[in-house]
Amino acid sequence: MASVISNRYYSQFERETFVIQAEAEAVEDTQTTLAVLRGIRDLLQHAIRVVLVFGKPAAFERELQERFGARRHPATNRMAVPQNALPRLREKRAKIAATLVRLGKSLGIHLDLLPESVVRAERRIGHEGTGIATRFRLEPIQKVLDRGRLALLGFGGLDDRDHFLHVPSVSLAADLAVELRARKLVFLSHSDGLFAPGPKGSIHPLSFADLEQLLCLLQRRDAQGHFVLADRWIPAVHASIRAVAGNVPQVHLVSYTRLLDEILTRTGVGTMVERQQSHHVDYASAEDLREIERLHSESQRYTTPRGTPYVRPLSRAELQQLLPRTLVLTHREILVGKLHTTPIPGVDQAILIGGFVIGENHHDSQHGQLLLSEALSRFRQQGDRIVVAVTAAGRAKQLFQRHGAVPVTAEPWQIHLLEKARDRYFPAEREQVQLFQFSPTESNLPPAPPQS
Repeated sequence: MASVISNRYYSQFERETFVIQAEAEAVEDTQTTLAVLRGIRDLLQHAIRVVLVFGKPAAFERELQERFGARRHPATNRMAVPQNALPRLREKRAKIAATLVRLGKSLGIHLDLLPESVVRAERRIGHEGTGIATRFRLEPIQKVLDRGRLALLGFGGLDDRDHFLHVPSVSLAADLAVELRARKLVFLSHSDGLFAPGPKGSIHPLSFADLEQLLCLLQRRDAQGHFVLADRWIPAVHASIRAVAGNVPQVHLVSYTRLLDEILTRTGVGTMVERQQSHHVDYASAEDLREIERLHSESQRYTTPRGTPYVRPLSRAELQQLLPRTLVLTHREILVGKLHTTPIPGVDQAILIGGFVIGENHHDSQHGQLLLSEALSRFRQQGDRIVVAVTAAGRAKQLFQRHGAVPVTAEPWQIHLLEKARDRYFPAEREQVQLFQFSPTESNLPPAPPQS
Protein backbone atom coordinates (compact mmCIF):
# COMPACT_ATOMS: atom_id res chain seq x y z
CA MET A 1 0.00 0.00 0.00
CA ALA A 2 2.82 2.40 0.88
CA SER A 3 4.47 1.76 -2.49
CA VAL A 4 1.26 2.73 -4.30
CA ILE A 5 1.20 6.07 -2.49
CA SER A 6 4.94 6.60 -3.04
CA ASN A 7 4.62 5.90 -6.75
CA ARG A 8 1.79 8.44 -6.93
CA TYR A 9 4.06 11.09 -5.43
CA TYR A 10 7.02 10.09 -7.61
CA SER A 11 4.95 10.52 -10.77
CA GLN A 12 3.59 13.81 -9.46
CA PHE A 13 7.11 15.21 -8.94
CA GLU A 14 8.77 13.82 -12.07
CA ARG A 15 11.02 16.48 -13.72
CA GLU A 16 10.35 18.86 -10.83
CA THR A 17 13.25 20.45 -8.91
CA PHE A 18 13.92 19.83 -5.23
CA VAL A 19 16.48 21.92 -3.32
CA ILE A 20 17.75 20.07 -0.25
CA GLN A 21 19.85 21.73 2.46
CA ALA A 22 21.98 19.70 4.86
CA GLU A 23 24.51 20.66 7.50
CA ALA A 24 25.81 19.64 10.97
CA GLU A 25 25.49 15.88 11.44
CA ALA A 26 24.62 15.39 7.76
CA VAL A 27 28.12 16.49 6.77
CA GLU A 28 30.17 15.25 9.73
CA ASP A 29 28.82 11.74 10.41
CA THR A 30 29.44 9.30 7.57
CA GLN A 31 26.40 7.12 8.25
CA THR A 32 24.08 10.11 8.35
CA THR A 33 25.63 11.49 5.16
CA LEU A 34 25.09 8.16 3.43
CA ALA A 35 21.45 8.06 4.61
CA VAL A 36 20.86 11.50 3.10
CA LEU A 37 22.56 10.54 -0.16
CA ARG A 38 20.56 7.31 -0.43
CA GLY A 39 17.35 9.30 -0.18
CA ILE A 40 18.58 11.67 -2.87
CA ARG A 41 19.59 8.73 -5.08
CA ASP A 42 16.03 7.44 -4.84
CA LEU A 43 14.68 10.80 -5.99
CA LEU A 44 17.12 10.95 -8.90
CA GLN A 45 16.16 7.45 -10.00
CA HIS A 46 12.57 8.68 -10.35
CA ALA A 47 13.53 11.62 -12.59
CA ILE A 48 13.31 14.24 -9.83
CA ARG A 49 15.89 17.02 -10.24
CA VAL A 50 17.91 17.64 -7.07
CA VAL A 51 20.27 20.35 -5.84
CA LEU A 52 22.04 19.53 -2.57
CA VAL A 53 23.21 22.65 -0.73
CA PHE A 54 25.62 21.67 2.03
CA GLY A 55 26.54 23.64 5.11
CA LYS A 56 29.03 23.42 7.96
CA PRO A 57 29.54 20.73 10.62
CA ALA A 58 28.49 21.73 14.15
CA ALA A 59 32.03 21.08 15.41
CA PHE A 60 33.42 23.45 12.82
CA GLU A 61 31.02 26.20 13.89
CA ARG A 62 32.39 25.82 17.40
CA GLU A 63 35.92 26.13 15.99
CA LEU A 64 34.96 29.36 14.24
CA GLN A 65 33.62 30.73 17.51
CA GLU A 66 36.49 29.62 19.76
CA ARG A 67 39.41 30.20 17.41
CA PHE A 68 38.26 33.19 15.37
CA GLY A 69 35.59 34.85 17.52
CA ALA A 70 32.66 34.20 15.18
CA ARG A 71 29.32 35.00 16.80
CA ARG A 72 25.61 34.93 16.20
CA HIS A 73 24.32 38.36 15.26
CA PRO A 74 21.70 39.33 17.90
CA ALA A 75 19.26 40.76 15.34
CA THR A 76 19.47 38.17 12.55
CA ASN A 77 20.84 35.08 14.34
CA ARG A 78 23.23 34.65 11.38
CA MET A 79 26.81 33.62 12.03
CA ALA A 80 29.04 36.71 11.64
CA VAL A 81 32.40 35.28 10.53
CA PRO A 82 35.53 37.48 10.86
CA GLN A 83 37.51 38.23 7.73
CA ASN A 84 40.55 36.29 8.95
CA ALA A 85 38.46 33.09 9.23
CA LEU A 86 37.45 33.05 5.54
CA PRO A 87 40.51 31.11 4.29
CA ARG A 88 39.85 28.40 6.88
CA LEU A 89 36.16 28.42 5.95
CA ARG A 90 36.98 27.99 2.28
CA GLU A 91 39.36 25.13 3.07
CA LYS A 92 36.69 23.33 5.10
CA ARG A 93 34.16 23.82 2.31
CA ALA A 94 36.48 22.07 -0.13
CA LYS A 95 37.02 19.13 2.24
CA ILE A 96 33.29 18.64 2.81
CA ALA A 97 32.68 18.80 -0.94
CA ALA A 98 35.35 16.16 -1.59
CA THR A 99 33.80 13.84 0.99
CA LEU A 100 30.31 14.27 -0.48
CA VAL A 101 31.60 13.59 -3.98
CA ARG A 102 33.42 10.45 -2.82
CA LEU A 103 30.46 9.08 -0.85
CA GLY A 104 28.02 9.98 -3.62
CA LYS A 105 30.05 8.12 -6.21
CA SER A 106 30.33 5.10 -3.89
CA LEU A 107 26.52 4.91 -4.03
CA GLY A 108 26.48 5.17 -7.80
CA ILE A 109 25.18 8.76 -7.83
CA HIS A 110 26.13 10.81 -10.86
CA LEU A 111 26.90 14.29 -9.58
CA ASP A 112 28.69 17.54 -10.34
CA LEU A 113 30.24 19.92 -7.83
CA LEU A 114 29.30 23.46 -8.78
CA PRO A 115 31.98 26.18 -8.51
CA GLU A 116 31.78 28.99 -5.96
CA SER A 117 31.27 31.44 -8.81
CA VAL A 118 27.66 30.35 -9.42
CA VAL A 119 26.77 32.32 -6.27
CA ARG A 120 27.36 36.07 -6.39
CA ALA A 121 27.25 37.75 -3.00
CA GLU A 122 27.76 41.02 -1.17
CA ARG A 123 28.68 41.73 2.42
CA ARG A 124 25.89 42.11 4.94
CA ILE A 125 26.36 45.25 7.02
CA GLY A 126 27.45 44.47 10.56
CA HIS A 127 28.19 40.81 9.77
CA GLU A 128 31.96 41.03 9.01
CA GLY A 129 32.85 38.35 6.42
CA THR A 130 29.30 37.04 6.12
CA GLY A 131 27.31 38.00 3.05
CA ILE A 132 24.02 37.45 1.29
CA ALA A 133 23.43 35.97 -2.14
CA THR A 134 22.52 38.65 -4.68
CA ARG A 135 22.23 36.54 -7.84
CA PHE A 136 22.94 33.09 -9.22
CA ARG A 137 24.47 31.90 -12.46
CA LEU A 138 21.64 29.52 -13.24
CA GLU A 139 22.90 28.13 -16.54
CA PRO A 140 25.59 25.83 -15.06
CA ILE A 141 23.08 24.56 -12.47
CA GLN A 142 20.38 23.89 -15.06
CA LYS A 143 22.83 22.00 -17.26
CA VAL A 144 23.61 19.58 -14.42
CA LEU A 145 19.92 19.12 -13.61
CA ASP A 146 18.97 18.64 -17.27
CA ARG A 147 21.39 15.71 -17.44
CA GLY A 148 19.68 14.02 -14.50
CA ARG A 149 22.68 14.48 -12.24
CA LEU A 150 22.88 15.71 -8.66
CA ALA A 151 23.96 19.36 -8.48
CA LEU A 152 26.18 19.84 -5.42
CA LEU A 153 26.61 23.37 -4.07
CA GLY A 154 28.37 24.48 -0.90
CA PHE A 155 27.90 27.40 1.44
CA GLY A 156 29.59 30.67 0.45
CA GLY A 157 29.85 32.82 -2.67
CA LEU A 158 32.03 35.36 -4.43
CA ASP A 159 31.68 39.14 -4.32
CA ASP A 160 32.15 41.47 -7.31
CA ARG A 161 35.95 41.24 -6.83
CA ASP A 162 35.81 37.42 -6.69
CA HIS A 163 36.60 37.42 -2.97
CA PHE A 164 35.05 34.56 -1.00
CA LEU A 165 32.31 35.42 1.51
CA HIS A 166 30.52 33.26 4.04
CA VAL A 167 26.92 32.78 2.83
CA PRO A 168 25.05 30.39 5.17
CA SER A 169 23.66 27.32 3.44
CA VAL A 170 20.17 27.82 4.91
CA SER A 171 19.59 31.24 3.32
CA LEU A 172 21.49 30.17 0.21
CA ALA A 173 19.18 27.18 -0.32
CA ALA A 174 16.05 29.31 0.12
CA ASP A 175 17.19 31.96 -2.35
CA LEU A 176 18.25 29.32 -4.86
CA ALA A 177 14.93 27.48 -4.57
CA VAL A 178 13.13 30.72 -5.45
CA GLU A 179 15.40 31.39 -8.45
CA LEU A 180 15.08 27.83 -9.76
CA ARG A 181 11.30 27.85 -9.22
CA ALA A 182 11.76 24.65 -7.23
CA ARG A 183 8.76 22.54 -6.34
CA LYS A 184 10.14 21.79 -2.89
CA LEU A 185 12.75 23.13 -0.49
CA VAL A 186 13.85 20.68 2.21
CA PHE A 187 15.78 21.60 5.36
CA LEU A 188 17.35 18.56 7.03
CA SER A 189 17.98 18.64 10.78
CA HIS A 190 18.46 16.34 13.76
CA SER A 191 14.73 16.37 14.62
CA ASP A 192 11.49 15.94 12.71
CA GLY A 193 10.44 19.54 12.23
CA LEU A 194 9.06 22.23 14.51
CA PHE A 195 7.29 21.84 17.82
CA ALA A 196 4.80 24.32 19.24
CA PRO A 197 2.82 24.59 22.49
CA GLY A 198 -0.79 23.49 22.47
CA PRO A 199 -3.67 25.40 24.04
CA LYS A 200 -2.85 23.98 27.50
CA GLY A 201 0.90 24.46 27.27
CA SER A 202 1.99 20.94 26.28
CA ILE A 203 4.39 20.71 23.34
CA HIS A 204 3.22 19.06 20.12
CA PRO A 205 4.75 18.51 16.68
CA LEU A 206 3.74 21.09 14.09
CA SER A 207 2.86 18.90 11.12
CA PHE A 208 2.05 21.79 8.81
CA ALA A 209 2.03 25.57 8.81
CA ASP A 210 1.30 28.42 6.47
CA LEU A 211 3.03 31.76 6.09
CA GLU A 212 0.88 33.51 8.68
CA GLN A 213 1.37 30.75 11.26
CA LEU A 214 5.16 30.91 10.92
CA LEU A 215 5.17 34.68 11.34
CA CYS A 216 3.06 34.31 14.49
CA LEU A 217 5.25 31.48 15.79
CA LEU A 218 8.33 33.70 15.59
CA GLN A 219 6.71 36.14 18.00
CA ARG A 220 5.03 33.65 20.32
CA ARG A 221 6.19 33.42 23.95
CA ASP A 222 5.52 30.91 26.71
CA ALA A 223 4.11 31.67 30.15
CA GLN A 224 7.58 32.64 31.39
CA GLY A 225 8.00 35.15 28.57
CA HIS A 226 10.50 33.08 26.56
CA PHE A 227 10.17 32.66 22.81
CA VAL A 228 8.72 29.21 22.09
CA LEU A 229 10.84 28.71 18.99
CA ALA A 230 14.35 27.43 19.73
CA ASP A 231 17.17 29.67 18.48
CA ARG A 232 18.53 26.92 16.26
CA TRP A 233 15.31 26.94 14.20
CA ILE A 234 15.14 30.69 13.58
CA PRO A 235 17.36 30.77 10.43
CA ALA A 236 15.38 27.90 8.87
CA VAL A 237 12.04 29.54 9.73
CA HIS A 238 13.20 32.88 8.28
CA ALA A 239 14.38 31.06 5.15
CA SER A 240 11.09 29.14 4.91
CA ILE A 241 9.14 32.39 5.04
CA ARG A 242 11.28 33.89 2.26
CA ALA A 243 10.92 30.77 0.14
CA VAL A 244 7.12 30.47 0.32
CA ALA A 245 6.80 34.24 -0.12
CA GLY A 246 8.92 33.76 -3.24
CA ASN A 247 6.42 31.18 -4.56
CA VAL A 248 8.18 27.95 -3.62
CA PRO A 249 5.06 25.78 -3.16
CA GLN A 250 6.26 23.67 -0.24
CA VAL A 251 9.06 23.79 2.33
CA HIS A 252 9.79 20.78 4.53
CA LEU A 253 11.70 20.59 7.82
CA VAL A 254 12.58 17.01 8.66
CA SER A 255 15.33 14.87 10.18
CA TYR A 256 18.36 13.77 8.20
CA THR A 257 17.32 10.15 7.84
CA ARG A 258 13.61 10.62 7.03
CA LEU A 259 13.69 12.60 3.81
CA LEU A 260 11.56 10.14 1.85
CA ASP A 261 9.17 9.54 4.76
CA GLU A 262 8.35 13.24 4.74
CA ILE A 263 7.73 13.80 1.05
CA LEU A 264 6.51 10.39 -0.11
CA THR A 265 3.98 9.37 2.56
CA ARG A 266 0.37 10.29 3.14
CA THR A 267 0.90 12.39 6.24
CA GLY A 268 4.64 13.07 6.36
CA VAL A 269 6.77 13.03 9.51
CA GLY A 270 8.15 16.57 9.83
CA THR A 271 6.79 20.07 9.30
CA MET A 272 5.52 21.14 5.89
CA VAL A 273 5.15 24.86 5.17
CA GLU A 274 2.98 26.31 2.40
CA ARG A 275 1.93 29.84 1.56
CA GLN A 276 -1.67 28.75 2.10
CA GLN A 277 -2.58 25.32 3.39
CA SER A 278 -3.86 22.78 0.88
CA HIS A 279 -6.09 21.00 3.41
CA HIS A 280 -9.80 20.51 2.87
CA VAL A 281 -12.52 19.06 5.10
CA ASP A 282 -15.77 18.04 3.44
CA TYR A 283 -18.41 15.35 3.42
CA ALA A 284 -17.41 12.14 1.68
CA SER A 285 -18.56 11.16 -1.77
CA ALA A 286 -19.00 7.70 -3.29
CA GLU A 287 -15.59 8.08 -4.93
CA ASP A 288 -13.97 8.31 -1.48
CA LEU A 289 -15.16 4.89 -0.32
CA ARG A 290 -12.04 3.02 -1.43
CA GLU A 291 -9.70 5.40 0.43
CA ILE A 292 -11.98 5.42 3.47
CA GLU A 293 -11.89 1.63 3.55
CA ARG A 294 -8.10 1.73 3.21
CA LEU A 295 -7.73 4.16 6.12
CA HIS A 296 -10.09 2.15 8.28
CA SER A 297 -8.24 -1.07 7.50
CA GLU A 298 -4.95 0.66 8.33
CA SER A 299 -6.35 1.70 11.73
CA GLN A 300 -6.94 -1.92 12.74
CA ARG A 301 -3.21 -2.41 13.24
CA TYR A 302 -3.31 -0.19 16.33
CA THR A 303 -4.59 -2.18 19.27
CA THR A 304 -4.59 -2.56 23.04
CA PRO A 305 -1.93 -4.86 24.55
CA ARG A 306 -4.56 -7.65 24.36
CA GLY A 307 -5.06 -7.06 20.63
CA THR A 308 -8.37 -5.16 20.56
CA PRO A 309 -8.40 -2.49 17.81
CA TYR A 310 -8.93 1.01 19.19
CA VAL A 311 -11.20 1.81 16.22
CA ARG A 312 -14.24 -0.46 15.92
CA PRO A 313 -13.97 -2.78 12.89
CA LEU A 314 -16.43 -1.96 10.10
CA SER A 315 -17.13 -3.75 6.83
CA ARG A 316 -17.10 -2.06 3.43
CA ALA A 317 -20.93 -2.20 3.40
CA GLU A 318 -21.10 -0.51 6.82
CA LEU A 319 -18.65 2.21 5.73
CA GLN A 320 -20.69 2.77 2.58
CA GLN A 321 -23.88 3.13 4.61
CA LEU A 322 -22.14 5.78 6.75
CA LEU A 323 -20.89 7.84 3.77
CA PRO A 324 -23.57 10.57 4.00
CA ARG A 325 -22.47 11.23 7.61
CA THR A 326 -18.70 10.89 7.01
CA LEU A 327 -16.33 13.86 6.97
CA VAL A 328 -12.97 13.45 5.22
CA LEU A 329 -9.74 15.44 5.43
CA THR A 330 -7.72 15.67 2.21
CA HIS A 331 -4.19 16.97 1.94
CA ARG A 332 -2.13 17.20 -1.25
CA GLU A 333 -5.20 15.68 -2.93
CA ILE A 334 -4.81 12.57 -0.77
CA LEU A 335 -7.39 11.47 1.80
CA VAL A 336 -5.55 11.55 5.14
CA GLY A 337 -8.32 11.41 7.73
CA LYS A 338 -11.98 10.66 8.30
CA LEU A 339 -14.70 10.37 10.91
CA HIS A 340 -18.41 9.68 10.87
CA THR A 341 -21.37 10.37 13.14
CA THR A 342 -24.45 8.43 14.15
CA PRO A 343 -27.55 9.75 15.95
CA ILE A 344 -27.93 8.71 19.60
CA PRO A 345 -31.32 6.95 20.00
CA GLY A 346 -33.70 8.66 22.37
CA VAL A 347 -31.61 11.81 22.79
CA ASP A 348 -32.65 14.91 20.84
CA GLN A 349 -29.97 16.61 18.65
CA ALA A 350 -27.23 14.28 19.92
CA ILE A 351 -24.56 12.52 17.85
CA LEU A 352 -21.78 10.02 18.47
CA ILE A 353 -18.45 10.47 16.65
CA GLY A 354 -16.98 7.19 15.40
CA GLY A 355 -14.38 5.85 12.99
CA PHE A 356 -12.00 8.72 13.75
CA VAL A 357 -8.85 7.82 11.84
CA ILE A 358 -5.84 9.86 10.78
CA GLY A 359 -3.46 8.31 8.28
CA GLU A 360 -0.55 6.42 9.83
CA ASN A 361 -2.17 6.93 13.25
CA HIS A 362 -1.18 10.59 13.62
CA HIS A 363 -4.03 11.17 16.08
CA ASP A 364 -2.00 13.69 18.05
CA SER A 365 -0.72 15.59 15.01
CA GLN A 366 -2.32 18.73 13.66
CA HIS A 367 -4.08 16.64 11.02
CA GLY A 368 -6.24 15.26 13.82
CA GLN A 369 -6.70 18.72 15.30
CA LEU A 370 -7.79 20.18 11.99
CA LEU A 371 -10.31 17.46 11.24
CA LEU A 372 -11.81 17.46 14.74
CA SER A 373 -11.94 21.26 14.98
CA GLU A 374 -13.71 21.58 11.64
CA ALA A 375 -16.07 18.70 12.42
CA LEU A 376 -17.12 20.17 15.78
CA SER A 377 -17.69 23.56 14.17
CA ARG A 378 -19.93 22.02 11.51
CA PHE A 379 -21.88 19.96 14.03
CA ARG A 380 -22.69 23.08 16.07
CA GLN A 381 -23.67 25.02 12.95
CA GLN A 382 -26.12 22.30 11.97
CA GLY A 383 -27.72 22.41 15.42
CA ASP A 384 -26.32 19.34 17.15
CA ARG A 385 -26.72 20.00 20.87
CA ILE A 386 -24.69 17.07 22.21
CA VAL A 387 -21.51 15.64 20.65
CA VAL A 388 -19.78 12.65 22.24
CA ALA A 389 -17.05 10.15 21.36
CA VAL A 390 -15.84 6.88 22.89
CA THR A 391 -12.20 5.77 22.94
CA ALA A 392 -9.63 3.72 24.83
CA ALA A 393 -6.69 5.22 22.93
CA GLY A 394 -4.45 7.56 24.92
CA ARG A 395 -3.67 9.80 21.95
CA ALA A 396 -7.33 10.23 21.07
CA LYS A 397 -8.16 11.05 24.71
CA GLN A 398 -5.51 13.77 24.76
CA LEU A 399 -6.82 15.23 21.51
CA PHE A 400 -10.42 15.23 22.74
CA GLN A 401 -9.44 16.91 26.01
CA ARG A 402 -7.48 19.59 24.14
CA HIS A 403 -10.76 20.37 22.40
CA GLY A 404 -12.67 20.83 25.63
CA ALA A 405 -14.11 17.31 26.01
CA VAL A 406 -14.57 15.75 29.45
CA PRO A 407 -15.32 12.14 30.48
CA VAL A 408 -19.00 11.66 31.37
CA THR A 409 -21.16 8.85 32.79
CA ALA A 410 -23.96 10.76 34.56
CA GLU A 411 -26.97 10.10 32.32
CA PRO A 412 -28.52 6.68 31.59
CA TRP A 413 -27.94 7.09 27.85
CA GLN A 414 -24.27 7.85 28.51
CA ILE A 415 -23.89 4.71 30.63
CA HIS A 416 -25.64 2.68 27.91
CA LEU A 417 -23.32 3.98 25.18
CA LEU A 418 -20.24 3.28 27.27
CA GLU A 419 -21.31 -0.25 28.21
CA LYS A 420 -22.09 -1.05 24.58
CA ALA A 421 -18.67 0.22 23.46
CA ARG A 422 -16.91 -1.77 26.19
CA ASP A 423 -18.48 -5.06 25.10
CA ARG A 424 -15.82 -5.71 22.44
CA TYR A 425 -12.93 -5.23 24.88
CA PHE A 426 -11.49 -7.80 27.29
CA PRO A 427 -12.79 -7.33 30.86
CA ALA A 428 -9.39 -6.12 32.10
CA GLU A 429 -9.36 -3.42 29.40
CA ARG A 430 -12.84 -1.99 29.85
CA GLU A 431 -11.91 0.62 32.45
CA GLN A 432 -9.68 2.25 29.82
CA VAL A 433 -12.69 2.91 27.57
CA GLN A 434 -14.15 6.36 28.23
CA LEU A 435 -17.03 8.42 26.89
CA PHE A 436 -16.15 12.07 26.20
CA GLN A 437 -18.63 14.90 25.76
CA PHE A 438 -17.56 18.06 23.95
CA SER A 439 -18.41 21.54 25.12
CA PRO A 440 -21.63 22.97 23.60
CA THR A 441 -19.72 26.16 22.74
CA GLU A 442 -16.44 26.75 20.94
CA SER A 443 -14.87 28.77 23.75
CA ASN A 444 -12.61 25.91 24.85
CA LEU A 445 -11.43 24.93 21.40
CA PRO A 446 -8.00 25.70 19.98
CA PRO A 447 -8.19 27.58 16.67
CA ALA A 448 -8.40 25.28 13.67
CA PRO A 449 -5.41 25.53 11.33
CA PRO A 450 -6.31 27.64 8.27
CA GLN A 451 -7.38 26.04 5.03
CA SER A 452 -6.96 27.30 1.52
